[in-house]
Formats: sequence, C-alpha cells, structure tokens
Amino acid sequence: MKYQGLIAAAGLSSRMGAFKPSMELNGFPMIQMTLQSLKNAGIREITVVTGHRAEEMEQLLAPENVRLVHNASYRETDMLASIRLGLRSLKEPAGVFFLPGDLPLISPGSMRQVRDRLGRLSDGTDVLVPMTGGQTSHPPVLLPGGIEKVLRYAGEGGLKGAFSSMQAEYIEIEDAATLADADVRGDFSRLISYAKEHRGVSLKLCKDWYREADLPSHIQAHCLAVGELAGWMAERLTEHGACLDTELCRSGGYLHDLFRLSKDHEAKAGAFLREKGYLALAKIVEGHHSFSREPETVCEECTIVCLADKLIQEDRRVTPRERYQKAFTYHPVKERILRDLKICEKLMEEFEVITGEKL
Repeated sequence: MKYQGLIAAAGLSSRMGAFKPSMELNGFPMIQMTLQSLKNAGIREITVVTGHRAEEMEQLLAPENVRLVHNASYRETDMLASIRLGLRSLKEPAGVFFLPGDLPLISPGSMRQVRDRLGRLSDGTDVLVPMTGGQTSHPPVLLPGGIEKVLRYAGEGGLKGAFSSMQAEYIEIEDAATLADADVRGDFSRLISYAKEHRGVSLKLCKDWYREADLPSHIQAHCLAVGELAGWMAERLTEHGACLDTELCRSGGYLHDLFRLSKDHEAKAGAFLREKGYLALAKIVEGHHSFSREPETVCEECTIVCLADKLIQEDRRVTPRERYQKAFTYHPVKERILRDLKICEKLMEEFEVITGEKL
C-alpha cells in the first residue's frame, strides 16, 4: 500500500523569533530535512501546508517534488485547520503520515517500525500513534477512518481533541527525535547537535570541506560521482521498501576520500568529521575502503557507500571486475580483493532483485 505524507508548516514561528523552515541543519533548510524524514521511508506523495511567508516557502521547496496547499487564514487558525486543508487536497490515501514542519530528524529506523506496524493493525483502527518515553510522539499515521473523523470533528481541543475521538493503536519507539521539535532557540540548538551526530549534510557543506582539506579537483570529481551513485541507490531502495537515510548515503559518498592523498586517509577523514561533531558521516568514511564483514543486505548506509565506491573509477561507472583489475597487479593480499569482489557481485544481485534495476 502506498502511503502519503502531510507536513503542516503554516505557523508564524513567533516563539523562535526567526522563520523556522529556512533555519539550517547540516546545510539544509529545516523544512527540507522534515521532507527527508518522510522520503527516507519511501513516501513520495507529500503535501506541505504553507501560510506565513508562503512565497519564501515555495522557493525553499522548489527543488522538491511536493504539493503545496496554502492556508490563507494561518494567523487566525490552528494546526488542525491546516491539516484539514491538506487532507482535503488528497485523493483516497491509504493512510497519511503527519509531521509538523519543525520536527525534522526522525530516523529511518523509527519510520520502519511505524510502517511495519501498519501491516498488523486491528480492524477499525483510525490512527497509529507512536509513543516515546510515555509521551505521544511522531509521526502519527491517519487511516481512512481517522481522516474522516479529523474532517468532521467539531469539538474543542484542536488536533488533540480530534485524535481523542478516534480508535487508536500505539507503538513504542525509542527515538528522541520523535519528540524533538523546535519552538525556541534552545530547542534548535539541540536539533543542531542531533543532526550532526545522526544525519547527512548538504553538497554545499561538502564542497566547503573540500576547500578546507585542499582536495584536488580530480579527487573531488571521483567523490561527487560516488556520492551521486550512492544517493541514487538509496532512493531506488527506499522506493521499493527499504528505510534509509538517503542524504547520509549521498554525503558519505561525497566525503569518503576527503583526505585521499594522506596516509591512513579513512582515519584522517573520520577524525576531521568527528572533531566537527558529524559522527554518522565519520563512521561511513572510516569504513568505506573495504567490507570489514560480509553485509547481511545492501540496505545499509555504510554498505551502499562502500559498494558505490567500488563501481566508480575516477569519475566514471565501471564494473567491480574493472575496478579491481589494477589492484590484482600490485596488491599483496589478493584473497581480500577476491572476497570484496564476490561481496560486490552478491550485493548487486540483491539490488536488482529489490529494485528491478541493474547496477
């Protein structure tokens, strides 16, 4: 079943004192990272309800393939009104994942838990509600019955009141990001730290680091090609059921050879990123050179970047056998090369089975 996404981002951002959707996390506007949370779960049909500074929102979302719905009464109405506008614009959704625009960092693993539970709901369930640490969290998923109840609800209490009228099921999720919104500056500071630790970064930030590392242009070209391939692979896999951080894969590829000309370049790049607080990225660049173990599946961020690197020579696509041909002539441990080659071919077969596309 194909689920849709709905993001409410019409508010004034009055408590923040700045326009929240445009505030940057890891080089991305916050609203784009909220979209990423949904796209990482394979959700492609996404509606964003705008209000305050709608034209600016349109510019921020121009690179994204999303539907925009404008709440012209955003100053006088609450989030429930925005959600209703968004829901009315949808065509017979099987269910709707809902997120506020300022809740951008839900992990792919949490999205997978929610999505998997949707296949095991009791008949008549209106909404699936995540719980974290005893609190209701995100993303709630409205089923068709719940959508109708939101649209008909005439009581008090806004969105919370509408949810209280529904038949709900609950799922426990251990993910602090399911509660991590950004109402005030202190909230946003915590989001900055969390994003650095767990998520990917923008191309602009990667290019800033190329300059800081004085990375030669031909190695930059290789990194960019690996990143584009890794991001494409992750996108295809999420479209066919995987839950992956696509931008972590993409930027992991962009940065994997950041210090390629240095001795122990993987460790040096990892140390560089760890010092800046980007821990998930550091883990990927530290492990990209070879498969430290045989991966259980291609559907892992580290595995995707490692495989993408084996399919790019300089800045062009090659087969793994082409990529390793030169290594056979000088590498003293040919057994490891043969092992990696066998792993690559197995992962490529799995990718084709999942997506129907050859690598």
